Amino acid sequence: MTEPGGGPGVPAPALADPNLARPHLARVLDGALSYLDIRYATVTGWRPLTLDLHLPREPDGPVPVVVYAHGGGFVGGLKEMGPWATLPARGIAVATVGYRLAGEVAHPGPIEDVLAAIRWVRARGGEYGLDASRVAGWGSSAGAYLMARAAFCDDVSPGSPVGDHAEVSARLSALVLHYPVTDFGELLSEASTVGEREAAATMVRTFLGVPDGPDQKQLADTSVTAAARRACFRPPVHLSHGADDRRCGVAQSRRLHEVVLAEGGESALLVVPRADHADPVFATPVVVEPAVEFLRTVWARSPHTDHDNGGNET
Repeated sequence: MTEPGGGPGVPAPALADPNLARPHLARVLDGALSYLDIRYATVTGWRPLTLDLHLPREPDGPVPVVVYAHGGGFVGGLKEMGPWATLPARGIAVATVGYRLAGEVAHPGPIEDVLAAIRWVRARGGEYGLDASRVAGWGSSAGAYLMARAAFCDDVSPGSPVGDHAEVSARLSALVLHYPVTDFGELLSEASTVGEREAAATMVRTFLGVPDGPDQKQLADTSVTAAARRACFRPPVHLSHGADDRRCGVAQSRRLHEVVLAEGGESALLVVPRADHADPVFATPVVVEPAVEFLRTVWARSPHTDHDNGGNET
């Protein structure tokens, strides 16, 4: 298999050998070929932004792809994290996104990074055998917030677009969210303990870049549920949330589920019994399999056919 060229921002030959910036081909997952540290965007004054692309080893034609954003409270986490490792062996490519953390840039910078990664996948994915008509988003916790905001933005960047493909659509064909943060105001009011409330307040202040705390307008403007309510385009949504999540209660997912349905969209909610936030169960078949089946069902539809409305909760 011929390795595709490097992404945007590859140094000029006079400054560096271009081969040093090419994606690294590796075999790190069963049933997958992986290209590591692909540069999907450069932002002046910042390090190059990179993603890892994990492809089915024996694809049967152009393959669908999941763009994944990791969790970590907006201040941590790595693109290598997540419940996606078995997807390439099932015929689904995965692009795991390294985005700028809240210690580097405040909102909406990380959302712009996720949008840039989606646009890169759609614009450049053909070089890797990806199907640009079957691009789904998947995120966990803070990454689920970022992916949801990207999904419900109607291709309108909340800040300044980054990357070389700002004209390319970032619309997703489907959206999978694990224990997402959807509303910062409700997160603060629903914290189960004083410690959780203080941790949540620190996270929100850091991510939004407001040392004194957000006002009501900022909370409303950054709400995923508000974005879903006003969006003109809503991809089908599959939510999974732990019934015993003490950091980000299941009500965060319930509200988004209900809003999407009320606005005529499609949403399914899986409540996982006895599961806390980021519980290992979210990487097991009991949670991953329903999400994969959801994706396959959505992708099986014609891209020119309107999605049927409907929802369920289990």
